[in-house]
Amino acid sequence: MKIKQSRVLRTRVYSWAAGAALAACLMGYSAAPSYASEVSEAFAPKQAEIETSAAIGSIKDLGNAHNYIQPAANGGFLMLNVEDDTESSVVHVTYGKLDSSVEAVWKHQQDLNVQPGTSSRGVQRETSDGGLLFLIDYTKPNGIRDVQASRLDEDGNTLWSKTLPTDGLISHGQDSQVGLEPLEDGSFLVSYLNLAEQSFTVLKYTEAGDLQWNRTTAGVTSGWLVGSHNGYYALLNSSDGPVGVQTDVYGRDIRDIHLDLGSGKEIAAVRELPSGHIAVTGLKGNSKRTQVLSNGLQLFSNTEDYAADRVYLPEEQLYVQFSDQYDPLGKTTKMHGITITGLKGNGTKVWETRTHYKEDNSFGIRYDTGLIYKIPSGYAVVTSTTGAHKPTVLDFAKILIPE
Repeated sequence: MKIKQSRVLRTRVYSWAAGAALAACLMGYSAAPSYASEVSEAFAPKQAEIETSAAIGSIKDLGNAHNYIQPAANGGFLMLNVEDDTESSVVHVTYGKLDSSVEAVWKHQQDLNVQPGTSSRGVQRETSDGGLLFLIDYTKPNGIRDVQASRLDEDGNTLWSKTLPTDGLISHGQDSQVGLEPLEDGSFLVSYLNLAEQSFTVLKYTEAGDLQWNRTTAGVTSGWLVGSHNGYYALLNSSDGPVGVQTDVYGRDIRDIHLDLGSGKEIAAVRELPSGHIAVTGLKGNSKRTQVLSNGLQLFSNTEDYAADRVYLPEEQLYVQFSDQYDPLGKTTKMHGITITGLKGNGTKVWETRTHYKEDNSFGIRYDTGLIYKIPSGYAVVTSTTGAHKPTVLDFAKILIPE
Protein backbone atom coordinates (compact mmCIF):
# COMPACT_ATOMS: atom_id res chain seq x y z
CA MET A 1 0.00 0.00 0.00
CA LYS A 2 1.13 3.50 -0.76
CA ILE A 3 -0.26 6.41 1.16
CA LYS A 4 0.02 9.35 -1.14
CA GLN A 5 -1.74 12.55 -2.06
CA SER A 6 -3.33 12.36 -5.47
CA ARG A 7 -3.56 15.38 -7.73
CA VAL A 8 -6.68 17.26 -6.67
CA LEU A 9 -9.57 17.10 -9.12
CA ARG A 10 -12.69 19.22 -8.80
CA THR A 11 -14.85 18.19 -11.70
CA ARG A 12 -18.19 16.51 -11.95
CA VAL A 13 -17.13 14.31 -14.91
CA TYR A 14 -14.02 12.13 -14.64
CA SER A 15 -12.08 10.48 -17.43
CA TRP A 16 -10.55 6.98 -17.06
CA ALA A 17 -7.25 8.45 -15.82
CA ALA A 18 -8.91 10.49 -13.08
CA GLY A 19 -11.36 7.77 -12.13
CA ALA A 20 -8.70 5.08 -11.77
CA ALA A 21 -7.24 6.87 -8.79
CA LEU A 22 -10.49 6.36 -6.93
CA ALA A 23 -11.48 3.15 -5.17
CA ALA A 24 -15.10 1.74 -4.47
CA CYS A 25 -17.91 -0.07 -2.91
CA LEU A 26 -17.34 -3.52 -1.56
CA MET A 27 -21.08 -3.93 -1.13
CA GLY A 28 -22.95 -4.08 -4.42
CA TYR A 29 -26.16 -2.17 -4.95
CA SER A 30 -28.53 -1.72 -7.85
CA ALA A 31 -30.18 1.20 -9.61
CA ALA A 32 -32.35 3.54 -7.52
CA PRO A 33 -35.62 1.82 -6.51
CA SER A 34 -39.06 3.37 -6.31
CA TYR A 35 -38.09 5.10 -3.05
CA ALA A 36 -36.50 7.82 -5.19
CA SER A 37 -39.99 9.03 -6.10
CA GLU A 38 -40.47 10.04 -2.46
CA VAL A 39 -37.78 12.71 -2.70
CA SER A 40 -39.23 16.18 -2.49
CA GLU A 41 -38.19 18.80 -5.03
CA ALA A 42 -39.64 21.67 -2.99
CA PHE A 43 -36.23 23.04 -2.06
CA ALA A 44 -33.18 23.27 -4.30
CA PRO A 45 -30.40 21.16 -2.73
CA LYS A 46 -26.83 22.38 -2.39
CA GLN A 47 -24.65 21.23 -5.29
CA ALA A 48 -21.76 19.32 -3.76
CA GLU A 49 -18.53 18.29 -5.50
CA ILE A 50 -16.44 15.11 -5.44
CA GLU A 51 -12.68 15.35 -5.01
CA THR A 52 -10.08 12.61 -5.17
CA SER A 53 -7.84 12.17 -2.16
CA ALA A 54 -5.24 9.88 -0.57
CA ALA A 55 -4.85 6.38 -1.99
CA ILE A 56 -5.28 3.58 0.52
CA GLY A 57 -4.17 0.34 -1.14
CA SER A 58 -5.52 -3.02 -2.29
CA ILE A 59 -7.73 -5.48 -0.44
CA LYS A 60 -8.83 -9.10 -0.75
CA ASP A 61 -11.00 -9.29 2.38
CA LEU A 62 -13.88 -7.68 0.49
CA GLY A 63 -16.62 -8.23 3.05
CA ASN A 64 -14.73 -6.52 5.87
CA ALA A 65 -13.39 -3.25 4.48
CA HIS A 66 -14.28 -1.52 7.78
CA ASN A 67 -11.48 -3.52 9.42
CA TYR A 68 -8.92 -1.73 7.25
CA ILE A 69 -10.31 1.82 7.44
CA GLN A 70 -11.21 3.31 10.82
CA PRO A 71 -12.15 6.87 11.83
CA ALA A 72 -9.94 8.26 14.59
CA ALA A 73 -11.15 10.25 17.61
CA ASN A 74 -9.41 13.41 16.33
CA GLY A 75 -11.37 13.31 13.08
CA GLY A 76 -8.69 11.58 11.00
CA PHE A 77 -8.44 7.98 9.84
CA LEU A 78 -6.34 4.89 10.51
CA MET A 79 -5.56 2.59 7.60
CA LEU A 80 -4.25 -0.95 7.29
CA ASN A 81 -3.23 -2.75 4.10
CA VAL A 82 -2.39 -6.47 3.94
CA GLU A 83 -0.84 -7.56 0.65
CA ASP A 84 0.18 -11.18 0.01
CA ASP A 85 3.34 -11.48 -2.13
CA THR A 86 3.08 -15.03 -3.47
CA GLU A 87 6.42 -14.90 -5.31
CA SER A 88 8.38 -13.98 -2.18
CA SER A 89 6.14 -15.91 0.27
CA VAL A 90 5.70 -12.86 2.50
CA VAL A 91 2.80 -10.65 3.46
CA HIS A 92 3.44 -6.90 3.31
CA VAL A 93 1.62 -5.12 6.13
CA THR A 94 1.35 -1.34 5.77
CA TYR A 95 -0.35 0.84 8.36
CA GLY A 96 -0.75 4.58 8.59
CA LYS A 97 -2.69 7.58 9.76
CA LEU A 98 -4.51 10.37 7.89
CA ASP A 99 -5.65 13.69 9.33
CA SER A 100 -9.21 15.05 9.06
CA SER A 101 -8.45 16.44 5.60
CA VAL A 102 -7.49 12.91 4.50
CA GLU A 103 -3.80 13.89 4.25
CA ALA A 104 -1.10 11.38 5.22
CA VAL A 105 0.43 11.90 8.70
CA TRP A 106 2.64 8.79 9.00
CA LYS A 107 2.96 5.27 7.63
CA HIS A 108 5.06 2.17 8.35
CA GLN A 109 5.48 -1.30 6.91
CA GLN A 110 6.43 -4.73 8.22
CA ASP A 111 6.81 -8.08 6.45
CA LEU A 112 5.82 -11.52 7.75
CA ASN A 113 6.99 -14.80 6.23
CA VAL A 114 4.06 -16.95 5.15
CA GLN A 115 3.39 -20.38 3.69
CA PRO A 116 3.24 -20.19 -0.12
CA GLY A 117 -0.27 -20.07 -1.56
CA THR A 118 -2.00 -18.91 1.63
CA SER A 119 -3.88 -15.65 2.18
CA SER A 120 -3.73 -13.21 5.07
CA ARG A 121 -6.10 -10.62 6.52
CA GLY A 122 -6.13 -7.98 9.23
CA VAL A 123 -8.17 -5.83 11.59
CA GLN A 124 -7.26 -2.55 13.31
CA ARG A 125 -8.70 -0.19 15.89
CA GLU A 126 -7.66 3.03 17.62
CA THR A 127 -6.68 2.68 21.28
CA SER A 128 -8.01 4.95 24.04
CA ASP A 129 -4.71 6.90 24.14
CA GLY A 130 -4.83 7.69 20.42
CA GLY A 131 -2.53 4.87 19.36
CA LEU A 132 -3.14 1.90 17.08
CA LEU A 133 -3.69 -1.80 17.71
CA PHE A 134 -3.88 -4.22 14.79
CA LEU A 135 -4.00 -7.96 14.23
CA ILE A 136 -2.73 -9.99 11.26
CA ASP A 137 -4.26 -13.44 10.74
CA TYR A 138 -1.77 -15.40 8.60
CA THR A 139 -0.22 -18.83 7.99
CA LYS A 140 3.41 -19.33 9.03
CA PRO A 141 5.86 -21.18 6.72
CA ASN A 142 5.39 -24.31 8.88
CA GLY A 143 1.66 -24.32 8.13
CA ILE A 144 0.50 -23.08 11.55
CA ARG A 145 -2.15 -20.35 11.43
CA ASP A 146 -1.41 -17.55 13.92
CA VAL A 147 -2.54 -14.08 14.93
CA GLN A 148 0.19 -11.43 15.14
CA ALA A 149 -0.70 -8.38 17.26
CA SER A 150 1.07 -5.00 17.19
CA ARG A 151 0.50 -1.98 19.42
CA LEU A 152 1.66 1.54 18.50
CA ASP A 153 1.56 4.93 20.18
CA GLU A 154 -0.15 7.98 18.67
CA ASP A 155 2.95 8.85 16.61
CA GLY A 156 3.15 5.40 15.04
CA ASN A 157 6.02 4.08 17.18
CA THR A 158 5.79 0.35 17.94
CA LEU A 159 5.31 -0.42 21.64
CA TRP A 160 5.21 -4.21 21.20
CA SER A 161 4.52 -6.88 18.59
CA LYS A 162 3.81 -10.53 19.44
CA THR A 163 1.90 -13.67 18.54
CA LEU A 164 -1.31 -13.77 20.57
CA PRO A 165 -2.09 -16.84 22.69
CA THR A 166 -5.55 -18.04 21.61
CA ASP A 167 -5.99 -21.50 23.21
CA GLY A 168 -6.64 -22.76 19.68
CA LEU A 169 -9.98 -20.96 19.56
CA ILE A 170 -9.36 -18.60 16.66
CA SER A 171 -7.65 -18.35 13.28
CA HIS A 172 -9.12 -21.10 11.14
CA GLY A 173 -8.68 -19.39 7.78
CA GLN A 174 -11.32 -17.89 5.55
CA ASP A 175 -14.24 -19.83 7.12
CA SER A 176 -14.14 -17.41 10.05
CA GLN A 177 -14.19 -13.73 10.95
CA VAL A 178 -11.93 -11.95 13.45
CA GLY A 179 -12.84 -8.72 15.26
CA LEU A 180 -11.02 -6.39 17.66
CA GLU A 181 -12.12 -3.94 20.36
CA PRO A 182 -9.65 -1.95 22.54
CA LEU A 183 -10.91 -0.96 26.01
CA GLU A 184 -10.37 2.24 28.00
CA ASP A 185 -7.94 0.66 30.49
CA GLY A 186 -5.58 -0.47 27.70
CA SER A 187 -6.77 -4.08 27.62
CA PHE A 188 -8.56 -5.38 24.53
CA LEU A 189 -11.03 -7.94 23.25
CA VAL A 190 -10.72 -10.20 20.21
CA SER A 191 -13.84 -11.79 18.74
CA TYR A 192 -13.90 -14.86 16.53
CA LEU A 193 -16.90 -16.02 14.50
CA ASN A 194 -16.65 -19.66 13.40
CA LEU A 195 -19.01 -19.76 10.42
CA ALA A 196 -18.95 -23.55 10.11
CA GLU A 197 -19.82 -24.18 13.77
CA GLN A 198 -21.94 -21.02 14.18
CA SER A 199 -20.12 -20.01 17.35
CA PHE A 200 -19.00 -16.57 18.53
CA THR A 201 -15.96 -16.47 20.85
CA VAL A 202 -14.67 -13.45 22.78
CA LEU A 203 -11.14 -13.45 24.23
CA LYS A 204 -9.92 -10.84 26.76
CA TYR A 205 -6.27 -9.70 26.77
CA THR A 206 -4.25 -7.44 29.06
CA GLU A 207 -2.63 -4.26 27.77
CA ALA A 208 0.53 -6.31 27.15
CA GLY A 209 -1.32 -8.94 25.10
CA ASP A 210 -1.61 -11.71 27.72
CA LEU A 211 -4.76 -13.84 27.59
CA GLN A 212 -7.09 -13.49 30.60
CA TRP A 213 -10.28 -15.39 29.69
CA ASN A 214 -12.53 -16.49 26.83
CA ARG A 215 -16.28 -16.97 26.37
CA THR A 216 -18.15 -18.74 23.54
CA THR A 217 -21.79 -18.35 22.44
CA ALA A 218 -23.38 -21.00 20.21
CA GLY A 219 -26.00 -20.60 17.48
CA VAL A 220 -24.56 -17.35 16.05
CA THR A 221 -24.39 -16.65 12.30
CA SER A 222 -22.82 -13.18 12.50
CA GLY A 223 -21.70 -10.90 15.29
CA TRP A 224 -20.25 -7.52 16.25
CA LEU A 225 -18.39 -6.46 19.38
CA VAL A 226 -18.53 -3.06 21.13
CA GLY A 227 -16.46 -2.38 24.23
CA SER A 228 -17.73 -0.52 27.30
CA HIS A 229 -16.08 0.75 30.49
CA ASN A 230 -17.43 -2.19 32.50
CA GLY A 231 -17.53 -5.01 29.96
CA TYR A 232 -18.73 -5.23 26.39
CA TYR A 233 -21.78 -5.47 24.16
CA ALA A 234 -22.26 -8.18 21.54
CA LEU A 235 -24.76 -7.62 18.71
CA LEU A 236 -25.60 -11.01 17.22
CA ASN A 237 -27.70 -12.64 14.53
CA SER A 238 -28.68 -15.86 16.29
CA SER A 239 -31.09 -18.75 15.95
CA ASP A 240 -33.49 -16.63 18.06
CA GLY A 241 -33.22 -13.63 15.75
CA PRO A 242 -31.17 -10.42 16.25
CA VAL A 243 -30.13 -9.95 19.88
CA GLY A 244 -28.00 -7.64 21.98
CA VAL A 245 -26.00 -9.01 24.90
CA GLN A 246 -24.38 -6.94 27.68
CA THR A 247 -21.62 -8.56 29.75
CA ASP A 248 -19.44 -7.59 32.70
CA VAL A 249 -15.63 -7.31 32.76
CA TYR A 250 -15.35 -11.10 33.05
CA GLY A 251 -17.58 -11.84 30.06
CA ARG A 252 -20.55 -12.90 32.19
CA ASP A 253 -23.99 -11.99 30.83
CA ILE A 254 -25.76 -9.09 32.52
CA ARG A 255 -28.73 -8.92 30.18
CA ASP A 256 -29.76 -9.85 26.67
CA ILE A 257 -32.54 -8.31 24.62
CA HIS A 258 -34.29 -9.02 21.36
CA LEU A 259 -33.72 -6.25 18.83
CA ASP A 260 -36.91 -5.23 17.01
CA LEU A 261 -35.43 -4.20 13.67
CA GLY A 262 -38.60 -4.91 11.72
CA SER A 263 -40.19 -8.09 10.42
CA GLY A 264 -37.59 -10.53 9.14
CA LYS A 265 -34.69 -8.07 9.33
CA GLU A 266 -31.25 -9.22 10.48
CA ILE A 267 -28.37 -7.08 11.71
CA ALA A 268 -26.40 -5.86 8.69
CA ALA A 269 -24.21 -3.15 10.25
CA VAL A 270 -23.12 -1.92 13.68
CA ARG A 271 -21.55 1.50 14.16
CA GLU A 272 -20.08 3.04 17.31
CA LEU A 273 -21.02 6.72 17.53
CA PRO A 274 -18.89 9.53 19.02
CA SER A 275 -21.55 9.97 21.72
CA GLY A 276 -20.87 6.44 22.96
CA HIS A 277 -24.16 5.18 21.55
CA ILE A 278 -24.42 2.22 19.16
CA ALA A 279 -26.25 2.36 15.82
CA VAL A 280 -27.60 -1.04 14.75
CA THR A 281 -29.00 -1.36 11.21
CA GLY A 282 -31.25 -4.21 10.16
CA LEU A 283 -31.77 -5.27 6.55
CA LYS A 284 -34.20 -7.41 4.60
CA GLY A 285 -34.44 -7.18 0.82
CA ASN A 286 -34.65 -3.49 -0.15
CA SER A 287 -35.60 -2.28 3.31
CA LYS A 288 -33.48 -1.07 6.25
CA ARG A 289 -34.19 0.16 9.77
CA THR A 290 -31.73 1.65 12.28
CA GLN A 291 -31.93 1.67 16.07
CA VAL A 292 -29.63 3.78 18.25
CA LEU A 293 -28.92 2.15 21.61
CA SER A 294 -27.56 3.89 24.72
CA ASN A 295 -25.95 2.45 27.86
CA GLY A 296 -27.40 -0.89 28.87
CA LEU A 297 -28.74 -1.39 25.34
CA GLN A 298 -31.62 0.97 26.06
CA LEU A 299 -33.44 2.23 22.96
CA PHE A 300 -32.42 5.86 22.35
CA SER A 301 -33.96 6.43 18.91
CA ASN A 302 -35.44 4.47 16.04
CA THR A 303 -35.95 5.19 12.33
CA GLU A 304 -38.81 4.15 10.12
CA ASP A 305 -38.04 1.67 7.35
CA TYR A 306 -35.92 3.22 4.59
CA ALA A 307 -34.46 2.16 1.25
CA ALA A 308 -31.50 -0.22 1.15
CA ASP A 309 -29.56 2.09 -1.19
CA ARG A 310 -29.35 4.65 1.63
CA VAL A 311 -27.15 4.87 4.70
CA TYR A 312 -28.35 6.61 7.86
CA LEU A 313 -26.01 8.96 9.76
CA PRO A 314 -27.52 9.28 13.28
CA GLU A 315 -25.20 12.11 14.31
CA GLU A 316 -26.84 14.38 11.72
CA GLN A 317 -30.16 12.56 11.33
CA LEU A 318 -29.32 12.46 7.62
CA TYR A 319 -29.81 9.77 5.00
CA VAL A 320 -27.26 9.46 2.18
CA GLN A 321 -28.55 7.82 -0.98
CA PHE A 322 -26.35 6.23 -3.65
CA SER A 323 -27.85 5.73 -7.14
CA ASP A 324 -26.16 4.06 -10.13
CA GLN A 325 -26.93 4.24 -13.85
CA TYR A 326 -25.07 2.48 -16.66
CA ASP A 327 -25.21 3.55 -20.31
CA PRO A 328 -23.52 1.28 -22.92
CA LEU A 329 -20.86 2.85 -25.15
CA GLY A 330 -20.20 -0.16 -27.36
CA LYS A 331 -19.63 -3.84 -26.73
CA THR A 332 -17.03 -3.54 -23.98
CA THR A 333 -17.33 0.05 -22.69
CA LYS A 334 -19.99 1.82 -20.65
CA MET A 335 -20.56 5.12 -18.89
CA HIS A 336 -21.18 4.70 -15.17
CA GLY A 337 -23.17 7.56 -13.67
CA ILE A 338 -23.31 7.92 -9.88
CA THR A 339 -25.60 10.28 -7.96
CA ILE A 340 -25.09 10.78 -4.22
CA THR A 341 -27.77 12.69 -2.30
CA GLY A 342 -28.11 13.83 1.31
CA LEU A 343 -31.75 13.56 2.46
CA LYS A 344 -33.79 14.55 5.47
CA GLY A 345 -36.15 12.02 6.99
CA ASN A 346 -39.08 13.41 4.99
CA GLY A 347 -37.19 12.94 1.72
CA THR A 348 -36.15 16.58 1.21
CA LYS A 349 -32.82 16.89 -0.59
CA VAL A 350 -30.17 18.73 1.43
CA TRP A 351 -27.28 18.32 -1.02
CA GLU A 352 -26.51 16.36 -4.15
CA THR A 353 -23.57 15.53 -6.40
CA ARG A 354 -23.16 13.60 -9.64
CA THR A 355 -20.14 12.10 -11.34
CA HIS A 356 -19.43 9.81 -14.31
CA TYR A 357 -16.77 7.23 -15.09
CA LYS A 358 -15.97 5.68 -18.44
CA GLU A 359 -15.52 1.99 -17.65
CA ASP A 360 -14.66 -1.18 -19.55
CA ASN A 361 -14.21 -4.87 -18.77
CA SER A 362 -10.92 -4.21 -16.92
CA PHE A 363 -12.07 -1.26 -14.81
CA GLY A 364 -15.10 -0.57 -12.64
CA ILE A 365 -15.82 1.78 -9.70
CA ARG A 366 -18.22 1.47 -6.78
CA TYR A 367 -18.88 3.56 -3.70
CA ASP A 368 -19.11 1.72 -0.39
CA THR A 369 -22.38 2.70 1.25
CA GLY A 370 -21.12 1.30 4.54
CA LEU A 371 -18.05 3.51 4.70
CA ILE A 372 -19.02 7.17 4.75
CA TYR A 373 -17.62 9.51 7.40
CA LYS A 374 -18.11 13.15 8.40
CA ILE A 375 -15.10 15.43 7.84
CA PRO A 376 -14.84 19.24 8.21
CA SER A 377 -15.37 19.89 4.49
CA GLY A 378 -18.23 17.42 4.08
CA TYR A 379 -17.89 13.65 3.91
CA ALA A 380 -15.22 11.08 3.14
CA VAL A 381 -16.41 8.07 1.13
CA VAL A 382 -14.42 4.92 0.41
CA THR A 383 -14.47 3.70 -3.16
CA SER A 384 -13.05 0.61 -4.82
CA THR A 385 -11.70 0.00 -8.29
CA THR A 386 -12.10 -3.54 -9.57
CA GLY A 387 -11.09 -5.33 -12.74
CA ALA A 388 -10.68 -8.81 -14.17
CA HIS A 389 -7.72 -10.66 -12.62
CA LYS A 390 -6.76 -7.56 -10.61
CA PRO A 391 -6.89 -6.83 -6.86
CA THR A 392 -9.57 -4.49 -5.53
CA VAL A 393 -7.96 -1.10 -4.94
CA LEU A 394 -9.34 1.20 -2.24
CA ASP A 395 -9.28 4.97 -2.24
CA PHE A 396 -10.96 7.94 -0.58
CA ALA A 397 -13.26 10.40 -2.32
CA LYS A 398 -14.31 13.59 -0.55
CA ILE A 399 -17.81 15.00 -0.97
CA LEU A 400 -17.35 18.74 -0.56
CA ILE A 401 -20.45 20.50 0.77
CA PRO A 402 -20.65 24.27 -0.01
CA GLU A 403 -21.14 26.68 2.87
